[in-house]
Amino acid sequence: MNQEIKTYALTLGFDLVRIIKANSLPQDSEYFENWLDSGYEGEMQYMSKDSQKRANPQEILPGAKSVICLAMNYYQEGTNDSDYKVARYAFGKDYHKVIEKKLKKLRQFIIEKHPSLTKQDFKLYSDAGPFLERAFAAKAGLGFIGKNTTLITRDFGSWVFLAELITTLELTPDPPFKKFIGDCGDCDKCIKACPTGALTKPYELDARKCISYQTIENKGPLTVDIKDRAFGCDICQEVCPHNCRAKKTKIPEFLNHIAGPHLNPDQINNLSQEEFNQKFAGSPLKRAGLKGLKRNIQK
Repeated sequence: MNQEIKTYALTLGFDLVRIIKANSLPQDSEYFENWLDSGYEGEMQYMSKDSQKRANPQEILPGAKSVICLAMNYYQEGTNDSDYKVARYAFGKDYHKVIEKKLKKLRQFIIEKHPSLTKQDFKLYSDAGPFLERAFAAKAGLGFIGKNTTLITRDFGSWVFLAELITTLELTPDPPFKKFIGDCGDCDKCIKACPTGALTKPYELDARKCISYQTIENKGPLTVDIKDRAFGCDICQEVCPHNCRAKKTKIPEFLNHIAGPHLNPDQINNLSQEEFNQKFAGSPLKRAGLKGLKRNIQK
């Protein structure tokens, strides 16, 4: 069954798939609690909600047996010669919607193979909800967590979206890798390149200083210099040597731009709310809202 699941997931557009037991990750839970205690989440109060659940699939889905961990490459070239840049993940359609649709198809595929299962035997995640996605992805062997706190994969660098399907179906876990799949070594390019000092030390991110947080999650005045970024930030990934393995995504929803590599400030300033809703329908930029984008482009 494992191979059937993996093969189907790849046909859906996922690039990496591995399966592990639905065991808790106490060390990662402790790390996350310490991160919260430091106040690094800023205004993202939802991060502390159900924080104890995040590292324990059993608390999310009682009777969980397996976690199917997936990754999807989203990389495409950006632009180096303009201001008001948009992070690569937000060029096209909102990845939450794209991946959720594919996860539901994968769930239905498994149900058809095991008619005794229902939708209640699954829990789906893709960067939404209380689940430590990077920790479980690393545990599954999809990659390792780098000093910039992103998951770095062997095949695509850090340019991947993560997704998980927790299920009560008992699947054979993939064997662990015989050797560690990689690390950052002595490299600290991401820490040095971060213009706001958000990477306070290796493997630790103060979201309050992060340009991505400031341009998206922060609803008040900007408290750091966001440089040439209008929505999100890729700087710590752009300098990462592991991203020499970046490959162009094959997902049409990401390649068909809604926002594109950068924003036109004159156009944004002249948009009405209704025009904004129409122009950026289905785009991640809706999260910042028109008010947030206007704030971000006022240099």
